[in-house]
Amino acid sequence: MGRAWNRRTTSGAALGMVAALTAAGCNDVPGMDPGDPARGPGQLVGNGDPVSDGNFAGGNDAMPSPRDVDPPGDVASLDCDASCRAYCDGLGLENPVNVGLCGSSWGVGLALRPVDRAEACRRIYADFVGRFPTPTEIAEVCNPDRPWGEVVRAVLDTDEYVLVNQRRWADKLLYNNRAVNFERAFDMDELVGKTYRGRVAWDQFAAVTSAHPVVMRRLDTAGDRAEFVFKLFLGRPPYEHERSDLGRLYQLWTNGYWDHPHVGTVPDAFIDFRCVRPDGSPDPDTIGECTSTQWGYQELTLAPDRRRAERSGEQEGTMWAGYLTADEWEALQAPGRIIAREPAFWETTVDDAIDQYFGYDLSAGVPEVRHELVRYLLRYNGDVRALHYAIGTSFAYLQSSEGASATDMRWTYGPLKQIQVEGWIDSIKRTTGVELSQCDHRLPHPEDYVGEDAVEEASGWAYALVNHTRWDIDEDERRVIGNYRNLARTLGGCPSNEVGGRFTTVSVLNTAVQEAFVAEVCGLGDGERRIDIERLLPDGITPRQALDPDTARAILTHQQRMFLGRSLSDEETALADDAASSCTPAPCDAETFARPACFALLSASEMLFY
Repeated sequence: MGRAWNRRTTSGAALGMVAALTAAGCNDVPGMDPGDPARGPGQLVGNGDPVSDGNFAGGNDAMPSPRDVDPPGDVASLDCDASCRAYCDGLGLENPVNVGLCGSSWGVGLALRPVDRAEACRRIYADFVGRFPTPTEIAEVCNPDRPWGEVVRAVLDTDEYVLVNQRRWADKLLYNNRAVNFERAFDMDELVGKTYRGRVAWDQFAAVTSAHPVVMRRLDTAGDRAEFVFKLFLGRPPYEHERSDLGRLYQLWTNGYWDHPHVGTVPDAFIDFRCVRPDGSPDPDTIGECTSTQWGYQELTLAPDRRRAERSGEQEGTMWAGYLTADEWEALQAPGRIIAREPAFWETTVDDAIDQYFGYDLSAGVPEVRHELVRYLLRYNGDVRALHYAIGTSFAYLQSSEGASATDMRWTYGPLKQIQVEGWIDSIKRTTGVELSQCDHRLPHPEDYVGEDAVEEASGWAYALVNHTRWDIDEDERRVIGNYRNLARTLGGCPSNEVGGRFTTVSVLNTAVQEAFVAEVCGLGDGERRIDIERLLPDGITPRQALDPDTARAILTHQQRMFLGRSLSDEETALADDAASSCTPAPCDAETFARPACFALLSASEMLFY
């Protein structure tokens, strides 16, 4: 059976119709690749030239000095007068965050709190790459001789940056292969990937997402679908008249089940040919149910096609969304195009990115930042990478969060956030070498296709599907290895998305789970994950070497560089000396100190907050 759309090639209406008609004849689908299962409207976009050339401005601004005036005492006293504006205009700033921030900082006499390169590197990696950097990455990627704009470009070009944002959208859309055909989640994931690689403009991304089966099948009614998409891209719930009107453009969607040839019956989205006569012409008695007038007059109908419609059962007369042509997909994406015309659409996009990287609502305190970022994003044709680049190279982002602040204005000191669960685990996994499996947000329930709990219809194709994902399989027992998933889900990550999704918390239970895992990794016990002592010791020091202050300093310096990416402070040096002197029962050896030191560092707040 031919596929309804060809992978990574833009098919026209005629080609899509031919494929759909071929598909309608049977449920056997030769050529369905378990290593490439994505099928959906995301395949029809992002296959041409990049949205922009990727040469984003604003990464080389010089930190301004505050204007020589008395700074305001509080937010209510902020007033950027004509002299302030003239000062800011004369700075020659290019970064939109810096431009927008000037009237609330340097222009009124307020100084920011510059960050050092090591702290900046740690932050950019945690935010953009999803984990803390290794010593090699700190030395090479974040080299002090390298312009910071180049550092941000380097992390934007990584697959991990794309994965971080794919995971964020999986959280937003609640991927779950028990609720929606897994092919839809894989397709949506690829659409997100194209967007964060600069292949799809943000307004086009919103249009495709607004009628994507991974969203449509997860919700029950037209009003629910309208409300979800409205809030997703405009940042607020719709008023009732907005919900009702936009819902008329979702009347064609309905929920059903499709017989997948390799894994059995799966939940999927279907089309109900409402508001039209059998010949496809508008039905004057019902066409109003499929017509939006809030944002201009727009009817949304599709002509019935008996050759593609279900011929029996509860879904008789409806059509599986997999048979839609390119032109039909485009018609169904009208709600997203309507939403993308609203000014609040671009403002919400900016606000979401600000919250992602700053962890607080900078736009509320300094709305000029939002205004400048919207202009900047549109300048690059909606290339979302430009937005992230501007934030990552801004002085508001490149501030230290350490030390006391002379003002209550939040933007005068740096972000302080908690790293996500996967980032914490991946950082420990990468630096210690501990053996853990992985988690794949596209397929939260791989055990449905592999192992003793697999559905009866699961075939060798289904096994190959899981084997091609990020999940690891125990080949001997033919089961999914779940040690990473089990740890992450206990702490709020790697969500299954049954009802809710990810959660972030600091609690006694979480602390106990984290400390138990770290204790096992560092070897304070006999756990399976106990790492080799050689990894915790610097070159030239053996496990049985007698512990003295110099040895303790060398061990702590080695581990702190490996785990935290920085050198010892004077206070930490004194702690190492004291530990060597007071260690009991004496004489202690290097391993006796190294393993507890590992535990102390990996369970420290610095491994959770940045």
